[in-house]
Amino acid sequence: MFGDPGSRSSLSLDLDMSWGIVLQAYRCLTDDDDDSRYKNPLQEWGEEVEDGAVYGVTLRRVRTESPSGDFLDVASSPGYVHYKTCKVRSLRAGTLEKLVENLLVEYQGSDPGYVPTFLSTYRAFTSPEKVLELLLDRRLETVGDKEPSTPGSPVPDTASVQRVVRGVLQTWLERHPQDFRDSPQCLQCISSYLSQDSRENPSQLLRLVKSLEEEEDQDSSPKDWRSVTRPAEVDCETSADTTSLLSYPPQDVAEQLTLIDVDLFQKLQSCHCLGSIWSQRDKKENRHIAPSVRATVAQFNAVTACVTASVLSDIQMKPQMRVKVLEKWISIAQYCRFLRNFSSLRAILSALQSNSIYRLKRTWAAVSRDNLNIFHKLSAIFSDENNHEMSREILTKDEIPLRRTNSARNEPRPLQRSASQVRSTRPAQGTVPYLGTFLTDLVMLDTALPDLVEGGLINFEKRRKEYEVLAKIQKLQLTCRHYVLTPKPEILQAFYTHRQLTEDQSYRISRTIEPPADSCPNSPRIRRKLTKRFSSLLLGSEVFSPKMNGDRVSPSGSCSSCEIDEGLIAVLCPAEPVTAKDHGGLMEPHTPPGTPGREDAPRCISSPRSPISPSLPVYNQQIADLCIIRVSMENTHGNLYKSILLTSQDKSRVVIQRALHKHNIEMCKPDDFQLVQLISEGKELTIPDTANVYYAMNTSANFDFVLRRRVKIS
Repeated sequence: MFGDPGSRSSLSLDLDMSWGIVLQAYRCLTDDDDDSRYKNPLQEWGEEVEDGAVYGVTLRRVRTESPSGDFLDVASSPGYVHYKTCKVRSLRAGTLEKLVENLLVEYQGSDPGYVPTFLSTYRAFTSPEKVLELLLDRRLETVGDKEPSTPGSPVPDTASVQRVVRGVLQTWLERHPQDFRDSPQCLQCISSYLSQDSRENPSQLLRLVKSLEEEEDQDSSPKDWRSVTRPAEVDCETSADTTSLLSYPPQDVAEQLTLIDVDLFQKLQSCHCLGSIWSQRDKKENRHIAPSVRATVAQFNAVTACVTASVLSDIQMKPQMRVKVLEKWISIAQYCRFLRNFSSLRAILSALQSNSIYRLKRTWAAVSRDNLNIFHKLSAIFSDENNHEMSREILTKDEIPLRRTNSARNEPRPLQRSASQVRSTRPAQGTVPYLGTFLTDLVMLDTALPDLVEGGLINFEKRRKEYEVLAKIQKLQLTCRHYVLTPKPEILQAFYTHRQLTEDQSYRISRTIEPPADSCPNSPRIRRKLTKRFSSLLLGSEVFSPKMNGDRVSPSGSCSSCEIDEGLIAVLCPAEPVTAKDHGGLMEPHTPPGTPGREDAPRCISSPRSPISPSLPVYNQQIADLCIIRVSMENTHGNLYKSILLTSQDKSRVVIQRALHKHNIEMCKPDDFQLVQLISEGKELTIPDTANVYYAMNTSANFDFVLRRRVKIS
């Protein structure tokens, strides 16, 4: 063997000893255990700082056709491989001008992810009008067309550059047309630009512009089933057929719910999911922000309210019939699972796990074992173990889609086949995810990473990480084209006109159906540690249960709430114990699943939080001198908290000041508040004023804090 044994260019020789040593052949060694650096030949080199930009430098090994020099003439041999090292730069931070300019440099350049990342996330730090102005304003120095452009160098105003500008505009119009529907002036600006540029006829770009202009002129009234609108919330005493929706086969109901969810998910603008945008929706001036996400939230609430009302609204319903209603919804949830509609699946499970329904222990005890097993398996999909690993993996798993059956009694069954059989037999299948998984990730990223870095430069590395999440959403949106569902107006109408109940109504009816004195240990043993922290972070603000003032918070939501997103939060709260004001001022604690207990036993709840889950969420950890805590304001109904990045250097006053800023009450002085960690039921930890919060907090409890006004002693 010749050469370095660890080198890919080593030679294996076949020897013919009869006439001496003769080189018969040689080959490259391709052992599977070869050094991984040859398979992924990248090496981080460092950073380069220029005026208004910071670039990351990577060394990349690339193959060349043949070596230079005459010392070894083996260019014609297929076994010889030669590499050279190239320097690659990627923009990590920069001014807005540099970021826009880099669009032209990286369009079909060495950083293919730059353009889609920028177009998907730019709304977090600027507007489409400003981007378009900078993109079309090419008043830079003119150089020859053949002179190459490198990252950081001025981009000339030449014919080749203008072709790149038109390419970027075409990509923008194709992938994000809603940006121009929301800003018609941008469309007019592009039309004006194209009319003035006579160097080339961009036919495809013109067609895109004209198609969007024609959309504005056309009547935007909804068509077919989308014209079915939902009436205002009706009172629980209003006469209505509460079982009309459930009179249809479960598969038909699941398909119509999926039809609605698919339409909403395809219309979802991924930029609305960014944490910096979604977390601002609580401000009065942002009432109409992120409408595509709000529409998904409203539909989630509608499904949950429909499930709750169908189970509870008829007080005179016989127990056997109420059991059948529960089993019918479990069957609908199972069909949603086979249709890969995880949004409605989660909504149905959240309603069935809500306090008003979950406390019906005698009803649950009569549910068949098979249906309870299905319910447990479906609930396990959204387990919070390992950062919701199961619900994440299932989105990309290959499955055989459910075939349409003529019999309403034919329940779906999981098909066990090998992976090769799945790939060879299954048609393309769509997926509607539970949006909360992605919104949670984006809120956490926005909280943990700064928008600006040293020098006031825009942190584009943060946008790259956000785009990794947005790209998953966009990929799933493409799969929705594979759904083939037929609208059934009668089912849609039954869904939209279904009776709804408020949270208080649901809980009062539930107590009437099964008074608190009735106790049965056979309620479903669900894993209930999955919803609250996760789903409420989805919306940027979270719900504590019970409320700070001792009022009951029902997990069942209502889309008629003035804040539809808070309604979804409330729907997703069953992971925590729920209390209610009784007539005698006593609290009624929620018995953990499967634990026998007297529901009417008096019990005082002094702590606003009492975790059931024995394990902590993945973000309840201190890692690399950093962690994320959640801070709420006391005596503000206890329904909002803000996530705050805590470092090992932060003292109490700094954390209090940051929390006041997040809650938009900056006029208050930090010295008027004290920081209190909520440990468990009846226990809390007051952080001293001069303490380092990172080291003073109790790390074995949830990282939940409350700002409490100091009591002034006269």
